[in-house]
Amino acid sequence: MAPRALARGELLLYLAPMPRGRIRSSLALLVAATALTLFTPAGAQAQGATQTVCPGTFQVLHDDSIGALRLAAGAYQITVADPARLPCARASTDLAEFLQDYDGKLRRPWTVNARTRSFQRGSDAAVAFSLARTGGATGGGGTTTPTANACPGYFDVLHNDRIGRLSIPRDAYRITLLSANTLTCSAAARLLTGFLQDYDGRLTPPWRLNATTATFRRGTSTTGFRIKPAVGREPQPSAGGSYPAKGQPGECPGTFRVLHNDRVAGLSLRAGPYLTFVYRGTGVSCAEASRLLTTFLSGRNVPRGYAVRPATGVFTKGKRPVFRVKASSQRGRTAR
Repeated sequence: MAPRALARGELLLYLAPMPRGRIRSSLALLVAATALTLFTPAGAQAQGATQTVCPGTFQVLHDDSIGALRLAAGAYQITVADPARLPCARASTDLAEFLQDYDGKLRRPWTVNARTRSFQRGSDAAVAFSLARTGGATGGGGTTTPTANACPGYFDVLHNDRIGRLSIPRDAYRITLLSANTLTCSAAARLLTGFLQDYDGRLTPPWRLNATTATFRRGTSTTGFRIKPAVGREPQPSAGGSYPAKGQPGECPGTFRVLHNDRVAGLSLRAGPYLTFVYRGTGVSCAEASRLLTTFLSGRNVPRGYAVRPATGVFTKGKRPVFRVKASSQRGRTAR
């Protein structure tokens, strides 16, 4: 049966279709809502696109950030500049991606305006959306998920560090599991500690690192986690952990500079600054560790019993670790 033609000035009332699937982000969840929407006549649409408030709300599950933009936990309304150019479902997917970003440098050509809480793709003002908070952590008409994968407590990195190409400035970090069914938060914290101890950033297979998103994944599975600088007060009681922790080597002040590419018993040391960490209880000071490293690099008068483990950058005396070295990261932010 053919549809009935609309009389002049008559409006068609319809139920907006729900987008298939759900956006499941460890940091954000689009709360899909069914809403009644009025279509304007085609003639009115032809006069130009208008901003559209998206149905439902986008729930930010905990205090978060996207570059300079800080978002408190709660429900947010998304408004798109032109739904024909940027549908609401796509805007919510982009927002979830931006929240998962590690360093706030969005996928080009997207930019964020922290003052207006808005996002725009390059110079195209029609492909843009903005946020407006509508409720607190449990308000705004949305719901949170009981299986949110953000770990309780923050993981404190006590000195500027790096894992391969991923620079990790001294800061507090939130660990978020890729799947709560395959890994625990305590296991993720132990893995992160091990990765931070690694010398060259080449993780033990099958573990892989995506430096762009700071995601650690076991092969192609959903086992893994991502990290991101934490925002807001730390949840209590804290259960996040820290590095270095008690019993782990402490960082020496300053850096040790290797003047040219060199090798020490299989350990490759490229020219540049290095952090030095001295294990507690060894009786070796930071100054002595520097002298020992200089001796190793010269290849002369290496004290008897000392050796190096190339895979970890740890220098030992007998079987006991004494100090370790690691390429220094660029100095980054130091407070949340």
